[in-house]
Amino acid sequence: MPELGEVFGSREQIMLMERGNQLWTLLRDDPRYSFYGRMVSLCQPDESAVERTAALARLQGATSCQYYPASDADGFRNRLIDQGLRADRYEQCRGGRKAYETSKRILSDLKPPDDLTVHAVDGTTTPELVADIAQLSIACGVMPVPGSAMRGQSRDGICLAAVDAQGGAVATASAYMSNHATSPRGTDAFWGMLATRDDWRGKRLAQILGAQSIVWMWEKLGARSFNTGVTADNTPSMTLCAKLEVTPSQWTFIGCMDPETFGTASVTR
Repeated sequence: MPELGEVFGSREQIMLMERGNQLWTLLRDDPRYSFYGRMVSLCQPDESAVERTAALARLQGATSCQYYPASDADGFRNRLIDQGLRADRYEQCRGGRKAYETSKRILSDLKPPDDLTVHAVDGTTTPELVADIAQLSIACGVMPVPGSAMRGQSRDGICLAAVDAQGGAVATASAYMSNHATSPRGTDAFWGMLATRDDWRGKRLAQILGAQSIVWMWEKLGARSFNTGVTADNTPSMTLCAKLEVTPSQWTFIGCMDPETFGTASVTR
C-alpha cells in the first residue's frame, strides 16, 4: 500500500485521505471511479449511482459523484439525504480548448508582481513550502491534497504557488488527472483548488495561476477538459472561472458526507 507521506488538515480530513488512498489501491483499475489524492469518487454514474455514492461515503467518510445530470441533481441529492447522509450540490464548471486558448491570451497580458516567484511543486520543493501551501489552502477553506500529489508523485498533475521574497506562499492553484485512462473522461482534469492570501487579493493571482495550470496540463499531460465544482451562489468563483472559459455544464458534482464521521464539516471544496 502506498504511503501518503505529507498530509494536512484536521484529523477527520487526514483519515479521509488515508481511507481514500487505501480504497484507491482496490479500485484504481475500474474506470467508473476517479481519484486526485483526497478521496475516491464516482465518475460514471448510472442507475446504481445513489447506492455506489452512499457506499463510498460510508467507506471513506465522504465522496463525490461527478458528471451527474443537472436536470436530476436535486432529486439525487435528496435520495442521499433520505439515507441519512449529508449531500451538497456543486455546479460542474467545465472548460476545453477555449479555456486553453483563453489562458494563453491571459498569460500574454498578465504577469505576477515582480516581487513574487511562481513555483511548480516537485520532489525538490522544501517540506516547509509544501506545508505553507497547504496551510494557505486551509485558511481559504480549501482542503489540500497530500504532499505526494502536490509534488506530482502520486498523481499526474501540477501544484503552482506564488511565493514572496520571504519564501511564503501567497497564492496557489492545482490541477490533476483524476480519471482512468480508458474512461470516456480519460483526458479530463480536476482543476482549481485556488487560494490567495488576504493581503494579496485583487492582484489577479488566482487568474494567472489558474491559467498557468490549464496551459501546463494541456501541453504537458494532454488534458483536454478542466472541471471544478462551484456552488451556484458563489459569485466570485463563478466570475473567475468564466474569465478562464470554465463555465457551468450539463452536469453537477454531488458532494456526499457521512455525518457519523464529519458532522457538519465540509470536505469537498
